[in-house]
Amino acid sequence: MGIASDLVILIVAGLLGGMLARLLRQPLLLGYIIAGVLVGPHTGGITVTDVHDIELLAEIGVALLLFTLGIEFSIKELKPVRHVALIGTPLQIVLTMLFGFGVGSLMGWDSHISLWFGAFLSLSSTMVVLKTLESRGLVGTLSSRVMLGMLVVQDIAIVPMLIIMPQIGSESFGFSALGMAGIKTVLFLATMFLLGTRIIPKIMKTVAGWNSREMFMLTCSAIGLGIGYATHALGLSFAFGAFVAGMVLSESRYAYQALSDILPLRDIFSMIFFASVGMLIDPVYVWHNLPTIALLAVAILIGKGLIFGTISWVFRYRNVIPLALGFSMFQVGELSFLLLQQGADSGSFPREYFPLFMGTGILTMLMTPFMASLTSPIYSRIQSRRKSDPLQTVNLPESDLDGHVVILGYGRFGSYVSRTLDSLDIPHVTVELNSTKVEQAAENGESVIYGDAQQEIVLEAARVSHARMVVMTIPSVNGSAAVIEKVRQLAPKAKVTALSRNPEHLEVLDSLDVHHIIMPEFETGLEMVRQTLFEYNLPPDEIQNVMASMRRERYTTEVELQHPKYAQLARLGKAADSIALHWVTVEDGSEVAGRSLAGSKIRTVTGVSVVGILSGDDFTLNPEGGYRFQPGDVVGVLGGKDNIKFFKNFAAKRES
Repeated sequence: MGIASDLVILIVAGLLGGMLARLLRQPLLLGYIIAGVLVGPHTGGITVTDVHDIELLAEIGVALLLFTLGIEFSIKELKPVRHVALIGTPLQIVLTMLFGFGVGSLMGWDSHISLWFGAFLSLSSTMVVLKTLESRGLVGTLSSRVMLGMLVVQDIAIVPMLIIMPQIGSESFGFSALGMAGIKTVLFLATMFLLGTRIIPKIMKTVAGWNSREMFMLTCSAIGLGIGYATHALGLSFAFGAFVAGMVLSESRYAYQALSDILPLRDIFSMIFFASVGMLIDPVYVWHNLPTIALLAVAILIGKGLIFGTISWVFRYRNVIPLALGFSMFQVGELSFLLLQQGADSGSFPREYFPLFMGTGILTMLMTPFMASLTSPIYSRIQSRRKSDPLQTVNLPESDLDGHVVILGYGRFGSYVSRTLDSLDIPHVTVELNSTKVEQAAENGESVIYGDAQQEIVLEAARVSHARMVVMTIPSVNGSAAVIEKVRQLAPKAKVTALSRNPEHLEVLDSLDVHHIIMPEFETGLEMVRQTLFEYNLPPDEIQNVMASMRRERYTTEVELQHPKYAQLARLGKAADSIALHWVTVEDGSEVAGRSLAGSKIRTVTGVSVVGILSGDDFTLNPEGGYRFQPGDVVGVLGGKDNIKFFKNFAAKRES
């Protein structure tokens, strides 16, 4: 079958490798590389017959990878961290290349190989960093935004590197060659600007009007790969053209649909690319050179980690951020494999060094989750041994705060809570570690304290011991746990409301006896359900009962599934459902309409207790016996399910 059989072998091996990576909680690309090693020419058993043909197909995967990267690229992502991203990242790449060059020189390599090693180290892995952040519940923190901003610029930097690096060492390489490449690049970009503003939007609009998803996907693929081939014909990088094509599409209204249609195709060809990279690795060579690979990986951890930490410090990011960047972004990136492959194909990079570089890169990826998990413990140890940073407070009231709300974090959720409390004249103070957000809060007239909520002196400045409530929007699992412990020590009577990003976070918060836990994604879904039920004209009281039931089930079941010790609490919760609060609407012509609470003898007849009544815009808590029910009143009753069912019939319209 030739290449067809090779593809079948590769796809099946990729599936098995991906499954193994998922079981080990590693990025899928590592599983694909391992699959390539197993079916490559250096191992026995089932083997791909023609590696060269697979490498040619892998170039499509490279182009599609850069094409989707261009579609996903947004300058808006860089705005909050634009200085460290746009200035710090190029500086980091240069410093890392110099560091890698120095390591290569110490290893006894010539300058050409040392330069390639530096370029190989200069990029970090977007896939590994994102997975690590998600698993630790850190997405949305300032640290994560700095990381993602720098990763975006690194992804852009791969484009000129793909143009320049493969030419290093060739006979035609020189300033004239680089100048010619620069001229071609400028002409190509000018042409793409014309196509992107005048022609491509019209083509996309016409194809979208046909309402054929197949034609739409084919058009997007043809644009990305076709423009990539055009740059290849000009002597530039195939991947560079695909990236620019993606950037052109990213500005159109069809960008998201194009991305969703291309992603499955990209994932298949990307798997082929990473598997083809694995085919070049000789496991016997790696085994014999394992001490060297381990030594290089440790050197990368120390050197690259220090570079990231220092740059974040220079750009005035303090506290845990330098440590987080150093421990999370030291690894070699997946695009580095792409750069190495392009260099090997062009003859600029010697293939005999491929297994050594690849083995080192993969080991740094495997080290990342463990090293990132050390960030919080090490930072806490450092904090305990040094004096606290001087506090900065803005707009704090002259009188002492008492019975107020302490908001930890001025992000999306914290700022919304703060604005709402302002509108209701409820006293509150915000604690925020991000200097930019502190400035925003100050401009909005908020009472804000700049500092780390894990430090006791910061919580004391917010007078948390006199607070009535603490609202915590910290997304970090370890960070939120440390803060809650401090709050419990200083303010044992204060009620704590906290956000939970995932079941693991929910488990930690529940074990710390947080008063109320909110899962934003679940609450969003719940609101969608509520709107759907309204559309189907369900009574408001029934909708409220459904919402309450779903919340009880969600917030108890999540923890119960994680640890059996919570099963008893869950059973108590389910037992409480039988006496839960329900809302029932009084209908015109019902048994209770027009009668007083005492006169209707609801408690005696139905067995329920009335705890509140919503009549129009007025709400009455624990109404007196003389209250007279009106049609349309929404009555809150407490009792068993059978009793509540009886009361619903009591409040329903009597049949004539």
